[in-house]
Amino acid sequence: MKILSIEIQNFKPFRSLQLPDDGSDLPDGLIIIKGPNSTGKSSLFEAILWALWGSSAVRLKNEELISFSSSFCKVILVFEVAGIRYKIDRSYDPANGMSVVLYIRKKTSWKRIADKSQSVTGKLEEILNIELNQAESTLMVKQGEVGEIANATPTTLRNLIVKVYNIELLDQMTGQLSGLESDLDIRINALESDYVNPERIEKEIADATSRIKQYQESLKERTKEINETEKLLKSLPQSDDLAAVSEVVKKLERLERDYEQAQKRRNKDLIDAGIPEAGTEVIEARSESLEKRIKKTEDERKQKQKQISKIDLEIGAINGTERDLKRKIRTLEEAACEDPESTECPTCSNPLSPEEREKIVAEYASTIDTGIDKIKEYKERRKKLESEIRSIDEKLRVSNKALDAVNRAKQQNQEIEEAKDKLDATKKEFSELCKKMKIKSIESLLEKHSAQTISELERKIAVLGTTLRSAKKDCETVSKNIEQEYQKIEELKQEIVLMEKIGAEIESLKQLSDHTKYVRRKLVNGFIADYAVQKRLIGIIRGATNPYVRAFTNDQYTSIDLDSTPATGRSGAGLALKIWDERDKASKKTVQLSYGDRTAISLGLRLGISKTMSRIRPLKESPAVAPRVRCVMLDEPLGGLDKDRRHSVVSSLENDQGFDQILLITHTDVQDWSGVPSIEIRKSGSGSTAILTRGDA
Repeated sequence: MKILSIEIQNFKPFRSLQLPDDGSDLPDGLIIIKGPNSTGKSSLFEAILWALWGSSAVRLKNEELISFSSSFCKVILVFEVAGIRYKIDRSYDPANGMSVVLYIRKKTSWKRIADKSQSVTGKLEEILNIELNQAESTLMVKQGEVGEIANATPTTLRNLIVKVYNIELLDQMTGQLSGLESDLDIRINALESDYVNPERIEKEIADATSRIKQYQESLKERTKEINETEKLLKSLPQSDDLAAVSEVVKKLERLERDYEQAQKRRNKDLIDAGIPEAGTEVIEARSESLEKRIKKTEDERKQKQKQISKIDLEIGAINGTERDLKRKIRTLEEAACEDPESTECPTCSNPLSPEEREKIVAEYASTIDTGIDKIKEYKERRKKLESEIRSIDEKLRVSNKALDAVNRAKQQNQEIEEAKDKLDATKKEFSELCKKMKIKSIESLLEKHSAQTISELERKIAVLGTTLRSAKKDCETVSKNIEQEYQKIEELKQEIVLMEKIGAEIESLKQLSDHTKYVRRKLVNGFIADYAVQKRLIGIIRGATNPYVRAFTNDQYTSIDLDSTPATGRSGAGLALKIWDERDKASKKTVQLSYGDRTAISLGLRLGISKTMSRIRPLKESPAVAPRVRCVMLDEPLGGLDKDRRHSVVSSLENDQGFDQILLITHTDVQDWSGVPSIEIRKSGSGSTAILTRGDA
């Protein structure tokens, strides 16, 4: 596989990028991708991986790949495998989701061969003859992966190699055993959560037996209490009879109280009416006398009122005459002022002489004075009459009050008779009830049962009834409790049998779990380290890795080897990396090397692994496939190397014929790379851009 071109839109920092931008293909061999930190060098590799396999290849959500303030992202990748050109067009927007199409080049045009995520992934596996996880390990050496190999423990190194090579058969075996372990742990945990120690259940049975004895003692005591209460209730009156007696007694008390109050009210009314006794004839005579007196007094008042009305009329007439005469006097006086010698009479309109006019005015004035004297006389008479009427009204009030008292006395006499009849009937009813209950009196009944009142006796009977019902209910509850305890004992006995079975099953499953863990840790993982890796893979890896190690270290380290290590603790067997130091003539472990040496050797080992990925058969059952992935992307592997080592690595990669194409990301300075094709990534506004420079330019 070789990448020919890439077109990016709104993917992370790249708003719009096309490499190459002249319609040609990316060069073969080494291409250095350089630029400052945070410009998007790794994002270029992520765009390639996302175009091929989607978000699962970059471990990010699709929404997180879209450039800020953009609504979609798109990558078009053209690549070549075994001389055939392919193009993959992948885009995503949150509204419509993922869209991906895979094309194949037919002469001068592109032909669609897959257009769904799943079908495109399947086609890529056919084209590359490798699955996604292996393809990622082959195509991409991720940032930090070289350092991880350099610092790996034997167990970690073994797991890295197994993971990279994806030894499917043993992976499946390990997975099956791990799954079996998990299933066994789940079953054991489930059983242990249900398991109860039989000794604890035996204690519960003993506790239940003890409770049964306590319940039986309580039942015996309550039964005795019930018998005594029932015997006592039989000696007491029936509740219904006692309630009837109580009701009759209350009725008698109420009627007697009403009778006495009616008599008091009548006697008061007799006093108000002025009657010495309550005889019917006396009351009737007093009523007639009062009615006659009231009528006579009312007639007298009417006469007085008529006299007042007549006086008011007389006073009104005099006042009218006075006003008329005063008007005439004003008229005569005004006329005299205008013409003293000639004046008309205001009554008959005849001419008047001054003497006649003065005479008439004097007569009018005399008449007015006489009227004023009469009005004074009338007012005195009216005042006297009003005083007499007030006296008459007081007599009427007293007489009416006495008459009302007489009428009330009549009514009270009738009510007293009715109350007496009811009282007599109730006394008779009470007497018959006492005969029925065979008691002489209420007092004897209360004395017999040591009660002060009927209410107290009723409360005593009610308390005894409540006590009896409560005792019977308690007996029912205790009986049910005893039955439940017996039932619980039977259930606990059955639970003991079940717990013994569960305990035996837990022990059996634990033995099986221990055996499964032993097989996975000691046998399967040991087989991976010993046979699959040491006897088959190591030789192939050594042959591919040693040339890189020698070139990267200027022939100081000439060969590497992998030794198996025994299992420790929970970890299985591992692989220890050993390196031959030609300068010191000694075999060294990685811990004895400087960080720069470990980095250079780890990079060589990782490139050797990638180089062998498409042709190695670690197991007999591993598929034999033709090489298809002959491209590798290296993300920042030079950070731990000095200037000379970086020069050695770049020179070696530049001349490497094991890969059709090597993409190397670095932000460190590499001298003498003017002849090496490079892609320089720079910040441009809020995004990034890239410029391809060919080495032969």
